[in-house]
Amino acid sequence: MILSKQILPDLHSANVELPSLSHFDLPEKVLQFGTGVLLRGLPDYFIDQANKHHKFNGRIVVVKSTSKGDLSSFKNQDNLYTICVRGIEDGGVVEK
Repeated sequence: MILSKQILPDLHSANVELPSLSHFDLPEKVLQFGTGVLLRGLPDYFIDQANKHHKFNGRIVVVKSTSKGDLSSFKNQDNLYTICVRGIEDGGVVEK
Protein backbone atom coordinates (compact mmCIF):
# COMPACT_ATOMS: atom_id res chain seq x y z
CA MET A 1 0.00 0.00 0.00
CA ILE A 2 1.28 3.46 -0.85
CA LEU A 3 0.72 6.04 1.87
CA SER A 4 -0.64 9.46 1.08
CA LYS A 5 -2.25 12.30 2.99
CA GLN A 6 -5.43 11.60 1.04
CA ILE A 7 -5.90 8.02 2.32
CA LEU A 8 -4.88 8.61 5.97
CA PRO A 9 -8.47 9.23 7.17
CA ASP A 10 -9.54 5.87 5.69
CA LEU A 11 -6.84 3.76 7.38
CA HIS A 12 -8.08 1.90 10.44
CA SER A 13 -6.24 -0.69 12.50
CA ALA A 14 -5.83 -1.38 16.20
CA ASN A 15 -2.03 -1.27 15.98
CA VAL A 16 -1.71 1.76 13.72
CA GLU A 17 -1.20 5.24 15.12
CA LEU A 18 -1.89 7.87 12.50
CA PRO A 19 -0.90 11.51 12.66
CA SER A 20 -3.63 14.04 13.07
CA LEU A 21 -4.18 15.90 9.81
CA SER A 22 -3.46 19.10 11.76
CA HIS A 23 0.15 17.92 12.17
CA PHE A 24 0.70 18.65 8.49
CA ASP A 25 0.05 22.33 9.21
CA LEU A 26 2.58 22.62 12.05
CA PRO A 27 5.51 25.00 11.50
CA GLU A 28 8.79 23.56 10.25
CA LYS A 29 11.14 23.72 13.24
CA VAL A 30 13.70 20.94 12.77
CA LEU A 31 16.20 20.75 9.92
CA GLN A 32 17.44 17.17 9.59
CA PHE A 33 20.39 16.31 7.36
CA GLY A 34 19.95 12.74 6.18
CA THR A 35 17.12 10.35 5.36
CA GLY A 36 18.49 7.17 6.91
CA VAL A 37 16.60 4.62 8.94
CA LEU A 38 18.32 5.61 12.20
CA LEU A 39 17.24 9.24 11.87
CA ARG A 40 13.68 8.30 10.94
CA GLY A 41 13.47 5.74 13.72
CA LEU A 42 14.89 7.74 16.63
CA PRO A 43 14.72 11.56 16.59
CA ASP A 44 11.76 11.66 14.22
CA TYR A 45 9.85 9.21 16.41
CA PHE A 46 10.49 11.26 19.55
CA ILE A 47 9.49 14.50 17.86
CA ASP A 48 6.27 12.82 16.72
CA GLN A 49 5.58 11.65 20.27
CA ALA A 50 6.31 15.14 21.64
CA ASN A 51 3.82 16.61 19.16
CA LYS A 52 1.16 14.08 20.15
CA HIS A 53 1.65 14.99 23.83
CA HIS A 54 1.61 18.74 23.14
CA LYS A 55 5.26 19.13 24.25
CA PHE A 56 6.50 20.29 20.85
CA ASN A 57 4.72 22.02 18.01
CA GLY A 58 6.64 21.47 14.82
CA ARG A 59 7.55 19.41 11.82
CA ILE A 60 10.83 18.12 10.45
CA VAL A 61 12.34 19.22 7.15
CA VAL A 62 14.58 16.47 5.80
CA VAL A 63 17.52 17.28 3.54
CA LYS A 64 19.11 14.50 1.53
CA SER A 65 22.76 14.75 2.54
CA THR A 66 24.43 12.44 0.02
CA SER A 67 24.16 11.69 -3.67
CA LYS A 68 23.41 8.03 -2.90
CA GLY A 69 19.97 6.52 -2.48
CA ASP A 70 16.65 7.02 -4.17
CA LEU A 71 13.95 9.37 -2.87
CA SER A 72 11.20 8.19 -5.22
CA SER A 73 9.59 6.13 -2.42
CA PHE A 74 9.26 9.27 -0.29
CA LYS A 75 7.89 11.32 -3.17
CA ASN A 76 5.35 8.62 -4.11
CA GLN A 77 3.98 8.66 -0.53
CA ASP A 78 3.71 12.45 0.01
CA ASN A 79 7.02 12.18 1.91
CA LEU A 80 5.33 10.01 4.55
CA TYR A 81 6.91 6.90 6.00
CA THR A 82 6.06 4.20 8.52
CA ILE A 83 7.78 3.57 11.83
CA CYS A 84 7.21 0.15 13.40
CA VAL A 85 7.70 -0.24 17.14
CA ARG A 86 8.09 -3.62 18.79
CA GLY A 87 9.20 -4.13 22.36
CA ILE A 88 8.17 -3.95 26.00
CA GLU A 89 6.53 -0.94 27.61
CA ASP A 90 5.34 -0.80 31.22
CA GLY A 91 5.86 -4.57 31.48
CA GLY A 92 3.73 -5.42 28.45
CA VAL A 93 4.53 -6.33 24.87
CA VAL A 94 4.00 -3.49 22.41
CA GLU A 95 3.60 -3.73 18.64
CA LYS A 96 2.53 -0.65 16.76
